[in-house]
Amino acid sequence: MSWFVDTNILIYAIDSRFPEKKKRADLWLRELARRELIVLSPQSLNEFYSVATRRIGLPRNASTRERTDQLAVWCRAPLGAEVTRDAWRLEDETGYRFFDCLLIASALRADCGFFLSEDLQHERRIGGLTILNPFLTSPLDFLAAI
Repeated sequence: MSWFVDTNILIYAIDSRFPEKKKRADLWLRELARRELIVLSPQSLNEFYSVATRRIGLPRNASTRERTDQLAVWCRAPLGAEVTRDAWRLEDETGYRFFDCLLIASALRADCGFFLSEDLQHERRIGGLTILNPFLTSPLDFLAAI
């Protein structure tokens, strides 16, 4: 079962300002990557680059772009007009911000079973997707059998 990883988890994995969250994000990403379970969308890559350069202060250069491009191997979720329409429906149903709904819609279209995010309600189910906050649980609780 695939795991959609929200951009905030990718950012925590490179942000040394929050060492405990960095450590936990690293653990989740390492465990999911080892099992080849990570799913991202094009939106995730774009948000990662934007936040990394604006908020964290990484330079807008080839090195940061290469770091972002390395995440593209996990970019398997769609982003198109259908996803946008799904996101509008989710926005109405959940009250979440549109860009969060866009990620959720993309995760649902990619048949992910889990959505890893700090920003949404822990253990909330939307369709076949369960939202989990990685700072409230361990990957070992969910991935031991895989």
